Amino acid sequence: MTKQAITLYGQYYVNNGNDLVDTLFDTKGTANGTYKVYKNRVELTHTSGEVMAVISARDGTVLSTKANGRFMFSTSSRTARLFSVPKSYMATHEQARELLSTLSIR
Repeated sequence: MTKQAITLYGQYYVNNGNDLVDTLFDTKGTANGTYKVYKNRVELTHTSGEVMAVISARDGTVLSTKANGRFMFSTSSRTARLFSVPKSYMATHEQARELLSTLSIR
């Protein structure tokens, strides 16, 4: 993994597209996508470039995006599969809060 990688739900994400391309030939595997850190959230982008999930700092909720840019307070089945979201409600939130804490997002 690169220096600027994060892990969530057993998948790892890199900071930018160049790092994503570099992971294509990494023996540890290809990154699941990229991430972008904001003041109060983390956005996870799939390798297709589409923002698929947002982790809200307010309550550690994993949100998925809709086509109009609004958020749903759950993940679609597609998002859950792409990002390996656990079926357990508590595991989902605990891992999201841990990531937010690691990134010092409040």
